[in-house]
Amino acid sequence: MRQSVSRFQRRIPLLLIALLTAIFVMMPLAGLSVAQRVQFPSSVGTYNPPTPQPALQGFDPYNNSSLGPPPADVPYSYGNAAPYGQPSAPYGQPTPYGQPQATGSAFGNNPPVAWQSGSYEYQNSDGSVARLQRFLQQISFEHTWLVGEHAAQELEINRTELSATFGIPIFYNPDTPLLVTPGFAFNWLEGPVDANTPSADLPPRIYDAYLDTAWLPRLTDWLSLDLGFRTGVWTDFEEVNSESVRYLGRGLGVLSFSPQFELLAGVWYIDRNDIKLLPAGGVHWRPNSEWDAYLVFPNPKIRKRFVNVGSSQWWYYFAGQYGGGRWTIQRADGSPDDIDINDIRVIFGFEWETQTQARGHIEVGYVFDREILYAQTMAPARYGLDDTIMVRAGVDF
Repeated sequence: MRQSVSRFQRRIPLLLIALLTAIFVMMPLAGLSVAQRVQFPSSVGTYNPPTPQPALQGFDPYNNSSLGPPPADVPYSYGNAAPYGQPSAPYGQPTPYGQPQATGSAFGNNPPVAWQSGSYEYQNSDGSVARLQRFLQQISFEHTWLVGEHAAQELEINRTELSATFGIPIFYNPDTPLLVTPGFAFNWLEGPVDANTPSADLPPRIYDAYLDTAWLPRLTDWLSLDLGFRTGVWTDFEEVNSESVRYLGRGLGVLSFSPQFELLAGVWYIDRNDIKLLPAGGVHWRPNSEWDAYLVFPNPKIRKRFVNVGSSQWWYYFAGQYGGGRWTIQRADGSPDDIDINDIRVIFGFEWETQTQARGHIEVGYVFDREILYAQTMAPARYGLDDTIMVRAGVDF
């Protein structure tokens, strides 16, 4: 295993400072944008679109989140860091308070965003009403721990992800903004250590630096789209090449048969070495205010509200996720490589959400069908890992 001291270690403080500076620079702009009394001419009604589910946090077919949630881990969605994207409320119905958070993002280890409609109305002195759009939609923090030991067939992962989501009104409609989410994730790896397969090595750290965009336009009362694109650099920053840059995307159509039942169908482009394209689809069924069943492959989630505490709602849920991701790395012998870390996760968790859109989640999961794929050196081509337990927690505000 390579020595833990590397050139990039000295750059970590600079990257953190740059990311935090970008967020704090944008926050004053967010305040200015809210203060502006801008009226967006629109023929759209005053319904609030539903909250889509970032979090492939995630099934990461794009990497993945929280049942991301983009951001968002997840496919992503608003409203949760949900599976990548939850559709808007059908038939122009207002979004019911409390859209499910998605676990995992199709794009990255985490879903992009838990977006509720960030628009509101402001009455001008002349009696006219202006529709305003909040610029800073959400800041998200999440940590994931996959338990492991310093042994053969073992891989311990600690992942910390920070992202911020901004809403940009387009086509004169503040209800369906373009969501832009910059994010950065640290992945600390321990293992595998195998005397029988000494070539199955990994660097101590790998990183995700990405920019995610999502848009959920409503074409008619019964038809809407869930569109997303993510690009960035996934690497250990010792080996950076053209393969470090990935392009991820998703496109789903959403048919709304009633305010409680929607049919989704489409594809995710996850840009892994082993799998490039995944079919995506299923149904989103909300039979009543207590149950929410997002039965959509590859990141299904079923949740039930079990208690209200003050102005917050508490839910428990079961979810599935395709986890892992793809990175370029430098091997212990100095050779470049392009790896996949793949797994499947079954999750049980709790989440809370408030009317101010603050939300959080904590979950445990069983992780199986784990493997490391070495695409370039093929030494070894695939290395199987033992099953393990996952613990994940996050907060969005």
